[in-house]
Amino acid sequence: MVSPLRKNSITYSLADQSFARAKSVGIFNVSIDLLRVLARRPQGPPLTVLANNSLRKKLELPATTRTEFHDLPVRGSFGRIWWDQFAAYAAARRSGNEWLLLPKGFASFVRRCPVRLAPLIHDVLQDHYDRHYPDEVGKLEAAYFRASLRASLRQADVVFTPTQFTSREVQRVAREKGWRIPPLVCCGEGFDRCPPSPITERRDVVVLASRFPYKLPRQAVEFFSRWRREGPSTESVHWIGSLPLGLELPALPGFQRHPRLPEGEFRELMGSARVVVFSSEYEGFGRPPVEAVLAGACPVYSDIPATREVMSGCGCPFDNGNYQSFAAALRQALATTPAQLQVWADELLGRHNWDAVVDRILAALSQSRN
Repeated sequence: MVSPLRKNSITYSLADQSFARAKSVGIFNVSIDLLRVLARRPQGPPLTVLANNSLRKKLELPATTRTEFHDLPVRGSFGRIWWDQFAAYAAARRSGNEWLLLPKGFASFVRRCPVRLAPLIHDVLQDHYDRHYPDEVGKLEAAYFRASLRASLRQADVVFTPTQFTSREVQRVAREKGWRIPPLVCCGEGFDRCPPSPITERRDVVVLASRFPYKLPRQAVEFFSRWRREGPSTESVHWIGSLPLGLELPALPGFQRHPRLPEGEFRELMGSARVVVFSSEYEGFGRPPVEAVLAGACPVYSDIPATREVMSGCGCPFDNGNYQSFAAALRQALATTPAQLQVWADELLGRHNWDAVVDRILAALSQSRN
């Protein structure tokens, strides 16, 4: 006999996420931070967390939080697929909770969710790949992501998005493909205030590099190489992340390469930077410009719909493909004062607050039940 579900209770599925395997560190961090605030909410809903052992030290949850550990999803592709398609739903049903919250947004397209479903859809990036880079993602992988998005929209009682832009994108793709459009709630994303940096004189520039084509790595190398060759600037330029095969940094003074850094080292480097550069042609939110401001560095970032919505006039945007726009934004960033950065930090923290995010999520779950 199947027991009735506990009303207003949540199963939070994190078992398929780990720092080592994450393609998007941003989505990984959002999943962890959202859970922390949700778990610490006074008189919050009953909560069951589905995690894996790589997250034990990372979660820092209250001792009263019910946590199950499932390592199969992070042991390889087969384990991840099995988790997405079968095991996550089975664990959610065993938990006895009313809701399954999927912070990564991937629903099963093999079976229907046995409880009420609330995925967080961060973007529709696969659609962007289909339109602009059709050969970048393997056909099976691309089909898997499309089927997962369709399943999320077909099964969800409510879908959360980080921006109004992403809500519009979900609706656009669903209309074009004739898919169901469930109730959409823009819950936003949150940030924490960074501790003060002991460094008083900042000179370095940090470039967030990536091998993914939509992050515009070739543009970043071209623009910064030109900047270095044209001017007498003496700033060290730290490139963090990978680059596509065949793309190398030129041997120019001050250029330094770093792989993906552990969080502590990354935060330390951000805390010593004067400017952080973030290039992209497509984002569902785009966290790095906000993180730069909160770390005390001025962001230079691509002026695209998501970053325009998130930053709301803070920082130094530039037009993709336009070197003069990039150079002007970089000059403006290097001249930005700490006082201005503090004004921006207060504004961004006021707009992107984790407590407000959790309020919106819990209100939407409650309203969806009625």
